[in-house]
Amino acid sequence: MSSSKHSLTDHEGTFLSLVLRIEPTTAYQVTKVYEDSPVSNFNTSKGKIYPLIRRLEERGLLRKRMVPGDRRGTEELFCTEEGKAAVTAWVSQIRDSHVLLDDPLRTKVQSFDLLTKDQQVAWIMEAKQRLLDKLAELDSYRKEVDVPYKDFLHDNAVQSTRARMDWLDRMLLSVMNGGG
Repeated sequence: MSSSKHSLTDHEGTFLSLVLRIEPTTAYQVTKVYEDSPVSNFNTSKGKIYPLIRRLEERGLLRKRMVPGDRRGTEELFCTEEGKAAVTAWVSQIRDSHVLLDDPLRTKVQSFDLLTKDQQVAWIMEAKQRLLDKLAELDSYRKEVDVPYKDFLHDNAVQSTRARMDWLDRMLLSVMNGGG
């Protein structure tokens, strides 16, 4: 067992853990789960999914089986024992990039001085509205899905969203008071 064979990127780990959780599954079904999730940030286009499946299969972490009687050539996906070991190792690992996540809103604020005060206020208000919309989407999604540790996952997504809204409130107050 080579470590590179079992070392997964977050995209690979997320994909393989989903396959493991819902197997047997198809590429289409996994793509649907990603598309329906209000918290997924992974590109799930066919141009990304099928090469990912091929790479994971070549590494012995995923296996495919033709769906009996399916004329379209649909293949079911299964996680191998080595794949399960790789997912276990991936879940166990906490990387520096997991501690403070990328935040495009935070990144954009570095150039906030390019906007007028009115534009800054409008930007903050739009971001807040989108976060409010996301909270509603999260609540709706919570009612539709049944995943392990659903309450913890939902709580994290909601609390993270609320923290961002609180941050925007502090920014708005600062902008309104002429600060920066």
